Amino acid sequence: MEITIDTISYNQRRMGRPWIARVDFSTPKGDFLWGDWTGDHYNGGAGVLSINADAGDIIATGQKDNRQPKNSAPNFYVVTPEDELKDLGDKGAAYKYYLEHKDTAPDLDALRREKETLLARIAEIDKLLS
Repeated sequence: MEITIDTISYNQRRMGRPWIARVDFSTPKGDFLWGDWTGDHYNGGAGVLSINADAGDIIATGQKDNRQPKNSAPNFYVVTPEDELKDLGDKGAAYKYYLEHKDTAPDLDALRREKETLLARIAEIDKLLS
């Protein structure tokens, strides 16, 4: 499913581009898998963050403050089964959430591989039927 978040206009001389990422905490540091931002950075215009994610995925969003870097900490969320974002807080809280739920959550990578395999088989069948 595609997650989209509207962003507001900002002072582009002070702030960096808004960003979004899916976070894989299979390593304690967390690997960020970047999404997209559609907007006009040169004019500090509003835009839209977008990323593909599934229920149970952890999402991070942020925007660098060049004048006060301590204000640049990202926000972390989990995608709920209702396709909403639930606030987890900071990176430490997100990692704790991951540790608490990693054994109960389905293996999303395995499910994604199975989905790709099934879609490829469906495409082959469609080709044969055409």
